[in-house]
Amino acid sequence: MQRRYLPLFVLAAFAPAVRAEKPLALDRFYLSLGAYQADSDADARIDGDNGVIGTDVNFEDDFGLTKDRTVGRTRFGFLVGDSQGIEIDAYRFHRSASERLTRSINYDGSTFNVEAEVYGKLDLDFASVAWRWWVPAGDRDVWGLGLGGGYYRIAGEVAGQGTLNGNLQQLDLRDSASAWAPLVELGWRHAFSETARLYADISGVRKNSGTLRGHIYNVSLGFEYFPWQHLGFGAEYGAQRIAIEADKRSFDGEINVRLNGPSLFVKARY
Repeated sequence: MQRRYLPLFVLAAFAPAVRAEKPLALDRFYLSLGAYQADSDADARIDGDNGVIGTDVNFEDDFGLTKDRTVGRTRFGFLVGDSQGIEIDAYRFHRSASERLTRSINYDGSTFNVEAEVYGKLDLDFASVAWRWWVPAGDRDVWGLGLGGGYYRIAGEVAGQGTLNGNLQQLDLRDSASAWAPLVELGWRHAFSETARLYADISGVRKNSGTLRGHIYNVSLGFEYFPWQHLGFGAEYGAQRIAIEADKRSFDGEINVRLNGPSLFVKARY
């Protein structure tokens, strides 16, 4: 080999080992803690063992709950290399109240004329973990695809003592269920500078088999500002659509939850 070609050979041999710089729109490690001021609308229905459809109960309208609800949210993520990484997201939605109901309720093939002080509770826990691939598009933008899993758990209860068809009876219906489901995410990040960013995310969880089926869709648009190198703040507007069907020994039913509203975060990054 002629000596004049030796420098080119050395550069070609070591080129794969040269690491590209991390995109300006990404962090190597971050932790976000925030509150989601959600405008909620939650419906639940319990069907009978004989296949008869039950009565829908709306937690905001039937139990007199306000539609505004603060939901805590946590996000955590880190890069593996410069263009891939892991992200974890989790939140809990909780609704409970007591109200005097005067209405007819269909349950297990029978119609009950209910006049009672009834307590209702609905808990939804959700967490997701995804591996993300980021593709730079210029110096300030990245597009990402995430694949992973979403975990959700639902616990519900309707309890009280009242008059059912003229007889004083105790009503106590409660159960819980949980499941893992495949998760797909799409994301975009834009860095205005080292201190300001804009981002958008779309994600979906869907499970079509088993005793717990349904889907959870999420859309969000947010802005981050870092007055300090490792600490900043974020504002986001998001919308979630949650529809879950249960098919268990103790009950069949359906839960629909719609959440919309702004979030505020404190974010640490490195």
